[in-house]
Amino acid sequence: MYPIDVAAFALLTAAGVLAATGQRRPAVLAALLALAIALVALATLHWQAAPAATIAAIAAIFMRRRRAARRATRIAALTIFVIGILAAAIPYYLFPLFSLPEPDGRYPIGATRIELVDTARRGVLEDGPGEPRRMIVQLWYPASSSGEPIARYLPRATIVADAGSIARNAFHHPFELLHLAAVPTHARRDAEPAGGSHPLFVFNHGYTMYPAQNTPLFERLASHGYVVASISHPYDSARQQFADGWSRETTPLVVTPAMAEALGALVKDQSVAAWRRHFPAYAAAAKEDRLMRSTAAWLSDTRFALAALERARPSTLAGRVARSVDFSRLAFGGMSFGGGIAAEACVEEPRCRAAISLDGVTYDPAMFDRAAGRPMLWLQSDWPRYPLYPNQPRDPRTHPMDFAFRQWAAVAPADDFRFRVEGAGHLAFTDLIRMFRVRTPPAVYGTIPVAEIDGLIGDFALDFLDRFVSGQDNGFPHMQQRRHPAAIRHVPAR
Repeated sequence: MYPIDVAAFALLTAAGVLAATGQRRPAVLAALLALAIALVALATLHWQAAPAATIAAIAAIFMRRRRAARRATRIAALTIFVIGILAAAIPYYLFPLFSLPEPDGRYPIGATRIELVDTARRGVLEDGPGEPRRMIVQLWYPASSSGEPIARYLPRATIVADAGSIARNAFHHPFELLHLAAVPTHARRDAEPAGGSHPLFVFNHGYTMYPAQNTPLFERLASHGYVVASISHPYDSARQQFADGWSRETTPLVVTPAMAEALGALVKDQSVAAWRRHFPAYAAAAKEDRLMRSTAAWLSDTRFALAALERARPSTLAGRVARSVDFSRLAFGGMSFGGGIAAEACVEEPRCRAAISLDGVTYDPAMFDRAAGRPMLWLQSDWPRYPLYPNQPRDPRTHPMDFAFRQWAAVAPADDFRFRVEGAGHLAFTDLIRMFRVRTPPAVYGTIPVAEIDGLIGDFALDFLDRFVSGQDNGFPHMQQRRHPAAIRHVPAR
């Protein structure tokens, strides 16, 4: 709980104690104060305060009208009151008002967002034939000062649309994430960027997810001198509200029967012989599937966002952030579908030095049986316990992405780092893991503690980038493995 919520509960408890000892007027005053504070909490979108506000209102009315009662009656009323207070605490337990881990770098952090319009591309995905492609890019960066207002996890202006869409896409109720507008980050909104020359990390969120989905990672990287640009992809992301009111809800993904059958055949048998036998049918099916349209759109979005940053006007905040970027020290990252996009974008972009995939997948046939030619970090979920696909073998020695970004007949290159994270489900690689005390459905999140997955993702990602983008000799990955034994090195079997 945050201080305002603790204060409301403390006053509610005081009201009950005062009423039990026969001090009716002080009890009414305490209940009214509790009501007022709970209403303030509700106004700041702490929806968990609704039961406490209701109990405080009922208590104030009841205690104001009730005349002197026998001791037994007062004890019974107090018992009911205490049970009500405990019940009101349940929403706080199930849907915690969480705090983000403190970044450990030396830089203050700035955060801003920009809206981009690509007039050269029209009719992308579900856009109308003449409608240009739009996207939002959120930036985290080393800042020169810390005097600006603290940025919230999601902007209040768009929280109703964004949070509801995020929740629905993750199989939760829309109201459950309204409090994200109240969660403070460690970044200052629209702060001036620090001087110097900083590497750039371009991130793609997961399919149906949102640009801020890995905020602790982004803040940590920014505090260590990286500029992070996280891109939204309308129709394939959660709903994003633009300044002029334009927004698009997530388009439900429908995979063609041919794609489902061909992919299922590949997933079922993880031998090279089986993949060589089934892959032509998969490649033919993929060409006609929506996933390949999304792949093309996301790659173009990524290229456009990168180019837009490079040519941003110096008079704008985004332009001043871009001036602090060393575009020759470039890396890509992403989660799930975005992880596959990140790896593919790195293969295509000559300046890319490395890529990070958080339980990433690719569906592009061109990325199979092909060497990446770049250092790659893959942090994958615990597929023997929580497989990504139906009928996926639970063999820890094989994974469908073993066939992506490497040549099947060759030994895995030394700079291809793949790890299975024990206890991690697919969405454990997003901030959603910290938003629900009861992880539903359990297999989607796994059992790994929040602090462990935070530290593991942050340590591996930062040290990998420091090693291959900034050129530091930091013992990667051996030191990181010793710190995080849940990360088990996976060497794809031929």
